[in-house]
Amino acid sequence: MLGVSTENTIVGSGNKGLIALLVAQFMGAANDNILKTLLGFFVVRGMWEGKLGQGGQGIIALCLFVPFIFFSGWAGPLADRFSKRSIAIQMKFLELPLAVTAGCGFIFDNFWLTAVAMILLATQSTFFSPAKYGMIPELVPKSLISRSNGLLNMTTNIAVITGMLVAGIVSTSMQEVAGATDSVEIEMAASAASISLLPGFVLSVVAIVGIVAIVWLPKLKPLDPTTTIPINPFSSYISTIKNIFGTPLFTCAIAWAMFYLLATVALLVVTELGVVLQVDDTQVSYLLASIGIAVGSGSLAAGFLSKGSIRLELSKRGAIAMIIVLGIAGLAPVSYWTMLVCLVGLGIAAGFYAIPLQSLMQLLPVPARRGRVLATSNALSFLFMAIGSLTYWGCRPLFGSDPQHIFVACSLIAVIAWRICRCIPPDCVDSN
Repeated sequence: MLGVSTENTIVGSGNKGLIALLVAQFMGAANDNILKTLLGFFVVRGMWEGKLGQGGQGIIALCLFVPFIFFSGWAGPLADRFSKRSIAIQMKFLELPLAVTAGCGFIFDNFWLTAVAMILLATQSTFFSPAKYGMIPELVPKSLISRSNGLLNMTTNIAVITGMLVAGIVSTSMQEVAGATDSVEIEMAASAASISLLPGFVLSVVAIVGIVAIVWLPKLKPLDPTTTIPINPFSSYISTIKNIFGTPLFTCAIAWAMFYLLATVALLVVTELGVVLQVDDTQVSYLLASIGIAVGSGSLAAGFLSKGSIRLELSKRGAIAMIIVLGIAGLAPVSYWTMLVCLVGLGIAAGFYAIPLQSLMQLLPVPARRGRVLATSNALSFLFMAIGSLTYWGCRPLFGSDPQHIFVACSLIAVIAWRICRCIPPDCVDSN
C-alpha cells in the first residue's frame, strides 16, 4: 500500500502521505474555524453586532454549510474520477486567495465581503472533503483505518481548538482597540490600528503551510476514470441514496449526520455564553476549545480501543453519555466551571460516538463508489447542520437570556441518535 511502512504502525518513515494529509487537514480546519468563529463573535457583540439580529451566528453557520449541500454532488464523482491527490492539491492552492479576500473584509470593515469569502472557503472545503476522507483507505491497510481516522479526527479537533483560540484572542484584542476612550487609550488604539491586518495575515500564513504540506502526498491513481460528472449535482445524491436506502450504510449515514446536527447547535449555544457568564471572547474560546480537545481525545481513544476492528458499541455508549451530559448542561446552575466540565464530557462522548460510524462510512461502500457515497453523506450531514442552524436562529428568541437551556433539546436529539445507532447491524462489515 502507498504510504504504509508496516501493518502495525500509522506514523513512520514510510507514511509521509498520511502525515502530509494530517498537516494539510489541520491547516484547512484551522482556517475555517478562525474565520467562522471571528464572524460569530463579531455578530454577537463585536464590530458587526446586530447585523443579523439575535441568534445571527446561526446564519453565519448556515452560510458555511450550504456549499456542502449544493456542491458535494460534484465533489464526490470528481474524487472517484480523478486522482484524490490532484484534487486535494488544487483545492489547497485555492485557499490562499480566499484567505486574503477575507482579510480585506476585516481591514475595510466590510461584513459582506468577509461573509462571501467564508462561503467560497466552504466551497473549497466541499471539494477537498471527499478526496480527504476517501484517500485514507488508499494510504493505510484495512487494519489501520480506525486508528488513522482517530488520528485524523484528533488532528482536526486540535485544529478546531487552535482556530477558536486564535479567533478569541483576535476578537478580544480588536474589541479592546475599538473600545478605547481616554486620550492614552486612543493613542494606543491609533498605534495599534494595524491590528485589523491580523485576521488576513493569520489566515494567509495558515493557508501557505497547508499548501506546502499537501504536495508531499504520494501519487494516487483514479479509482474509476469512467465516472460521469452530473450536470445536476443533486442527481448524484438521489442515485446514491436510492442505491443505499434500506441498507446499514444508509442508517450509518443518518447516524453520522446526527453527530453534526448536535455539534452545530451545541457550538452555537457556547458562542453566546460569554454574555451569560460575563466573560470576554478569549474565555469563551477556551470553552469552545475544550470541546475540541475532548472530541479529539475521545476519537483517538475510540480508534485505539477498536484494535483493528469496528466496535459499534462505542457509538452506542457515546450516545448515552451525550444524553446525560447535555441534560446536565441545560439544567445545572450556570457557572464557568460547570459548563467547562460538561463540555469536556460532551466532547469525549462525541468522539466515541463518531469514530466507528466514520470508519463504517469508509469501509461499507465499494471502492469505485466510495467518493460518491462520502460526498452524499457529507451533503446529508451538512443538510442536518443547516437545519440545526436555521432552527437555532428561529427558536433562539424563545430562550431570552438563558440560551444554555437549549442543551436540554440537544439531549433529546441525542436520544434519537442512540436509537439510530441501535439499528445498525454489528456484523455489517463482515457481511458486506
